[in-house]
Amino acid sequence: MVAKLTLAECNLLLDYGKTGRGLHRSASCFRFGAVLLLAAASSAACGGDSKTSADAGIIVPDAQIGWARGIDLPEALSNNSLVGLQSEGGCMLYSMLGIDSSLTKEGVHNRAFRWREGDTQWISLPDIPGPGRLASNAVALRGEPYLLGGYELADGSTEISHTSLQRFNLRTGQWDSLADLPIAIDDAGVVAWRDRYIVVVSGWSNTANVDAVQIYDVENNTWTMGTPFPGLAVFGPSAAISGNELVFIDGVGSGFAGFSIVNQSFKATLNPESPSDIVWTDLGQHPGDARYRAAGGTASDGTLWFHGGTAEPYNFDGLRYDNNQAATPLASTLTYANGVFEVGSVDDKPTATMDHRSMGPCGERLFTVGGMSAGPAATTEVWSIVP
Repeated sequence: MVAKLTLAECNLLLDYGKTGRGLHRSASCFRFGAVLLLAAASSAACGGDSKTSADAGIIVPDAQIGWARGIDLPEALSNNSLVGLQSEGGCMLYSMLGIDSSLTKEGVHNRAFRWREGDTQWISLPDIPGPGRLASNAVALRGEPYLLGGYELADGSTEISHTSLQRFNLRTGQWDSLADLPIAIDDAGVVAWRDRYIVVVSGWSNTANVDAVQIYDVENNTWTMGTPFPGLAVFGPSAAISGNELVFIDGVGSGFAGFSIVNQSFKATLNPESPSDIVWTDLGQHPGDARYRAAGGTASDGTLWFHGGTAEPYNFDGLRYDNNQAATPLASTLTYANGVFEVGSVDDKPTATMDHRSMGPCGERLFTVGGMSAGPAATTEVWSIVP
């Protein structure tokens, strides 16, 4: 039984500070994506090394540095958007939208959950207004979760990309609607920058990938267009940021031959004095597999992580576009630091997962929440690691 979040709890929070590609589509038909927003982390899990309690799956302080199990989600979820927040009171994780264990169109939902440091279960938040969506993205700005874009399955063969931007308001415990994106988007590369901006790179818009870069300013509640992405426009890429440098990798392009994954990596140098003027640098192909829907995140030392995902593009149900067989998730991590990509510097996660939106940072730890394991199967598992 998942407890409901009360207004009082919301005030306490303030004090503490699918993809489904719906139906299988041809090279010219619509794509499905999944939206899930995040989950929360417990106090013992934040800011220290940890291991899993054999009895309760609770992260407890320890000298261990590797992967550790956290508190399971209340239900199996995949393609959920994830946000991690850190405040004086500890860590919180939010999981939003996504697809349930059925991996069907009917399993796409608009639910949201939160886990706070010290909690032994996830708390159910108010449903996100609007229809269930897939392939949304989420970030944390100024201590609150922001959720944007994604697509809904309007009928048996049509998907509609969204322009919505929503914030979970910790003062009211409700979802606020903010300025719409200029271009409807889902399955994009998205990061928060300087605790003021949201940068949205490429992604799918209704019928095709776009090279657009859309930038939101939280202070003015306005969007502007940035220098377009110079690589192959894709859906399902990964993005992470350190300082003023955003790194964007991979994704799936579309053409006459269908949907194909691409190994590409670009660095965007962002300018605080002129946010719309972006200098793009082609970093070439990175080592290891190209990754579709890997979880991007930033470690406390500034190292960029691209964890999990798969080299085999798939529909919302986890079945590959090319042969209708189950896609194989990856347990490995690609890192980027000091201008160098590396595979193998991080231990493999015990459970390989794909269908992520991002990694959630809390304290010294990075989290994955839910996702899709081999089978395919949506999972309840929460994992974290101290980089």
